[in-house]
Amino acid sequence: TNPTHYAVALRYNPEEGDTAPVVVAKGADHLALRIKELAKEYEIITVENKPLARALYDQAEVGQDIPTELYKAVAEVLAFVYRLKKKRYIV
Repeated sequence: TNPTHYAVALRYNPEEGDTAPVVVAKGADHLALRIKELAKEYEIITVENKPLARALYDQAEVGQDIPTELYKAVAEVLAFVYRLKKKRYIV
């Protein structure tokens, strides 16, 4: 059998009032691939973390803050993304 693929898109803008990362899109299989395609098209950094994507997909709804039990894992991903963004602007 083929494994199911998941994608979850998050937004975190504390300057705009976000108190936690918010799920802005999520999908499985074909929808997950479409989310990844759009991210690439709009040059949005993506990070592959299958266990976290699955947990977010199962536990969070679009338009809602991520569950508190996933804060640490998401914070690690966001820190990685911020480092990548910083390097982009330095180069």
